[in-house]
Amino acid sequence: MKKNLAKVMVLTTAALAAAGLSASAEEKTADIVLEAENAPYTYEDDNGEPAGYEYEVLKLIDDYLEDWTFNYTVLDYETALAGTTNGKYDMDSGCKFRTPAREEAFLVSAPYNYFFMNLVVKDDSDIETLEDLDGKSIASIVATDGRAVALNDWMTSHPDTKIDFEPLAASGAMADEIAGVEDGVYDAAYLSAEQANAILEEAGYTDLKITDRVDGRDTAFLINKDNPELQEAVNEAIDALTEDGTLGDLTKEFFGEDNFAVAEELGLR
Repeated sequence: MKKNLAKVMVLTTAALAAAGLSASAEEKTADIVLEAENAPYTYEDDNGEPAGYEYEVLKLIDDYLEDWTFNYTVLDYETALAGTTNGKYDMDSGCKFRTPAREEAFLVSAPYNYFFMNLVVKDDSDIETLEDLDGKSIASIVATDGRAVALNDWMTSHPDTKIDFEPLAASGAMADEIAGVEDGVYDAAYLSAEQANAILEEAGYTDLKITDRVDGRDTAFLINKDNPELQEAVNEAIDALTEDGTLGDLTKEFFGEDNFAVAEELGLR
C-alpha cells in the first residue's frame, strides 16, 4: 500500500509540474487599498482605476513576488485606514510617514520612497524656510497625517522658532490648506511640491509660489498587524527593487530626480 501511495504522489507531483504548478507552492492574495486623492502618489484616474507612483511600485512588488497576487481598491483616507486596521484590507498605500503611533497600530514596511516637504506661500512673501515662519502660521493638517507628526517633530527640535500650527481633529483636503493661504488665513501650507503643483494647476491660483525643500521623511506601506507574512514579502521586494535601482529610476520618471539619492544627500537614509 505504501508503494502504491508513493506512486500516486509521484504522479500527482508530475501532473502539477506539467501544468506549471508546484505541489508545495500556495498562491497568496493581498487586498491593497490606495487613497483616492493624493496625486501623484495615489489617486483614481478618469476611468476609476488606481494610478500614481505608488500604484506602479505595488505592481513591481507584485511582479517580483511570484507567489502573491495583489487586488486593488481606491478609497478615501479615513476609510482606507479604518479598513486596514480592522482587516478588511491587508495593506494601505497613501504616502504614509513612519510614526510611533502607526508602528503601534500597524506593521510598517521598508521605505519605498522619500517625501520632501516644501511651503506654499504668497508670491510677495519673504518666507523660504521653516525658520522664517517664526511668529507666523501654517495651515492646519489632520493630526493623524504624517506631515503633522513631521512638523511637530521639527518644532520640538527647533524650540526657538514659534510657529502657529493647530492640527485638525478630522481629515481635511490639501486643497483647503492651500486655499487658506490664498485667502490670507494662513501664511504657508506644508506639503510636497508635487502635491502643491497638482492643486495649483487645478485651482488656477496665480499669486502663490512653492519654496525649495524645507524638510523630508521616508514613506512606507501600512500593513494589518495580523499579516507579518505580507510584511516580510513586501520588504524583501522593496529591498531588492531599491538595491538594483528600479525604484530610484521610477522616482526619476515621476519626480524628475532619484529620490533615494536625494534622501542620501539630505541624511535621510
